[in-house]
Amino acid sequence: PLVVSYASSPPAEVIYAEPRPKTAPTGVAYGTCFRQIEYAGLLSNARNPEGGKALLDFLLTKEFQEDMPLNMFVHPVREGTQLPPEFTEYGPSAENPGTMAPGKIAANRDQWVKSWTSLVLK
Repeated sequence: PLVVSYASSPPAEVIYAEPRPKTAPTGVAYGTCFRQIEYAGLLSNARNPEGGKALLDFLLTKEFQEDMPLNMFVHPVREGTQLPPEFTEYGPSAENPGTMAPGKIAANRDQWVKSWTSLVLK
């Protein structure tokens, strides 16, 4: 079967499996990976800007960044963050992920989703 997910998903499949397998049941087609960046921000008219800034500061702490991989199964943003062994063994980073201009994505997203849906639902 084809699994469309993050390149960092295989560790979750090992960690949550019973019994725990020696290898991840899915792999990553590294030549097809696309860099997805997730953001957190503070709205300019936030009712609690101090609390919002404190939350953003917390999200960037070493402790949170080191805890994130095995809870969110994504890579940390903070450079030098130690990854857990399961993450490096079963979900190595895609070294050369594809990129695309946001404008191109915005212009084509609807058609791409329609095409993808028609292919996978056959």
